[in-house]
Amino acid sequence: KTRPSKTRPSKTRPSKTRPSKTRATLARVSAPLWVVCGLAVGGLGCGGSQVPVAIPTHPIDEGRAIEVIRQAMIAYGAEPGPGRQITLANGSVLQVDVGVQDHQFGIAYVTSADAQALGTGIPPPNRKDERLRLARGGADGEVRVVLLYQENYRYDDLAGEAHTLTAISSERSLARDVQDFITHARSQKYR
Repeated sequence: KTRPSKTRPSKTRPSKTRPSKTRATLARVSAPLWVVCGLAVGGLGCGGSQVPVAIPTHPIDEGRAIEVIRQAMIAYGAEPGPGRQITLANGSVLQVDVGVQDHQFGIAYVTSADAQALGTGIPPPNRKDERLRLARGGADGEVRVVLLYQENYRYDDLAGEAHTLTAISSERSLARDVQDFITHARSQKYR
């Protein structure tokens, strides 16, 4: 059997060289200089915290929204029909902005004024991540209308980096919701 070799620590000592006087003087002079430079550079990014400014947004105008709704229906293979008024189950009268040809269901673009006038006669607006709201009306309650709330389709009119909500993206969102409702109405075989 072989034995592991024993190594002995070195008996050499580290050299005792002293820094030169020039180095020591340079260190004493440059230390305050580094502190001053560090504060100056650090101060460049230390402006007062800026409060983000709320960017004003606008809902899609009702006339434009109705045009987007009609175009989305045509693109999805549904023929837009005339608008009409229906009486909801609770007695409120709702304006259906765009009907669907040969069907009783339709789409209402609910403006802020409409929502205020109808009050509790219609469900509260859905949030972006919630399902669309439906209202039922007609003599037998079989007429279904999707409520597309104007406040859910907002855009800003700024340009550049601050431009976060474009009119195009809001209109696409509206068109998508119309197509989702048409798909739902077809799958549920609404009249």
